[in-house]
Amino acid sequence: MRAWRWWAGVCVLAMGCGEAFTEEALSDNDAPEPVAVQGADRPPALGPASLLKDIYPPPEDPVPGPFGGTAPTDLTSFRGRLFFAAFDLEAGQGALWRSEGTTASTVPVKHLVDVPGRLTVVGKKLFFTGGFSEEHGAELWVSDGTTAGTRLIKNLRPDSGYTLLGDFIAVGDTLFFFRMVRPDIIASGNLELWRSNGTSAGTVRVKDLGPEGDLNGPLDLASVGNRLFMSLGRTETGTELWVSDGTSAGTHLVKDILPGTESSFPRHLTAAAGVLYFSADDGEHGRELWRSDGTARGTELVEDTRPGPEGSEAQPITVFKKRLYFAAFTPGYTVTELRKLDPDPSCHPRSNRVATIPNPYANIPREFFIFVSSFTATDRKLYFTLFYDVGSPAPADVQLWRTDGTRNGTKLLYQPLIVSPDLRVPTPVPTNDGRVVLYAYDTAHGHEPWVSNGQPGGTRLLQDILPGPASSYPQDLLRAGDFIYFTAQDAVHGREIWVLPVPPDRE
Repeated sequence: MRAWRWWAGVCVLAMGCGEAFTEEALSDNDAPEPVAVQGADRPPALGPASLLKDIYPPPEDPVPGPFGGTAPTDLTSFRGRLFFAAFDLEAGQGALWRSEGTTASTVPVKHLVDVPGRLTVVGKKLFFTGGFSEEHGAELWVSDGTTAGTRLIKNLRPDSGYTLLGDFIAVGDTLFFFRMVRPDIIASGNLELWRSNGTSAGTVRVKDLGPEGDLNGPLDLASVGNRLFMSLGRTETGTELWVSDGTSAGTHLVKDILPGTESSFPRHLTAAAGVLYFSADDGEHGRELWRSDGTARGTELVEDTRPGPEGSEAQPITVFKKRLYFAAFTPGYTVTELRKLDPDPSCHPRSNRVATIPNPYANIPREFFIFVSSFTATDRKLYFTLFYDVGSPAPADVQLWRTDGTRNGTKLLYQPLIVSPDLRVPTPVPTNDGRVVLYAYDTAHGHEPWVSNGQPGGTRLLQDILPGPASSYPQDLLRAGDFIYFTAQDAVHGREIWVLPVPPDRE
């Protein structure tokens, strides 16, 4: 096995468990003409973004690439403010910072011996690692957003050896995380599941999961109510679905979907209607859509979208307008199907096909892999990105799409979003008026911030932070309060946080 990687009711027929229907493939004729908005209907001006604060000066020596150096990390929205981590090379210490969108309000909350990491919001608490120190090893911290309320929870380092903390996730009002205990920093260790309520007494080990060499994962995590679901591999079962209620006895394999030592590899764990939806391969139907209530009996194939052992490579996306949307693919990824169904566990519907998206590169003699890499649901639109992977460092294409749940309302907005192998695919961030902010690429401006109103003609450059064809490489998009934040690099400050005020709602 690979080493552990870090990283009921009644169904309403008309609205719920409806029958399947088919749609024709999308064509250029489906795209509406850009609408010219004038007068009072014009949305308020957006931008420009500005440098929030030069947190720490860049190092004197050149930083290799656009993502090196001491850039702020772990941008997180907590109590309507921005929180983030930064490291001061000159002072040799890290700090937890907060901001309310102005230079004056951007201040350190707590200085630490190392850079904070894994910032995770759980209710009114912000958990994070305090880095790694010789005194404590891996440290678990909690904050209420103030200096006085930011403290070390518990020393999680054993009497001998080293600890690493990872895979933080909020489950109800509890933080779940994993601790790796090793005799030294490079040796193989033991993996444990822990939970914390923010107090020393309430930070406890849930279960010893076993030696690192006998495990694969956790590969995916999801919170459903007060339970943690995960995809975890063991030698005797392969990689299968596990669940935890925060107790040792309640942390166990849910079901060996592909019996024996082979793996069903549960992926894309997604909460919907109080149950878990995911994709898995049981060896008979191929990779299809499944769901689970946390019991073996309640873990079932939802539908065999593409009959046969190849399967549809189903990928759950998210809930939009009370329907679970997922992507399915024809053999060879020649067509992407956007589908939806009622996620109510008392229903057993066939999914409805919303739209079909042909692969424009299907005739290229290379093996393709297509997947939804990011998504954002607003009140009226679901935005999602399709990533075309051919095994090269850079993507073959990354496309921005949107849908309102209908075929004619499913539109390609822009391509390619990114061409850099080092830039993460953006997750569009909503404003108050139906627009979304993201980043995209064109040859004249490089990778820069963009905005979209949900129409191809309204998807455009927002600001050229690094003028000309060079890129500012924005990433880490996040909304906190009335501001959208992201990191970008200009020609003077290196990579820092930029802030974009969000216009208020019109009354």
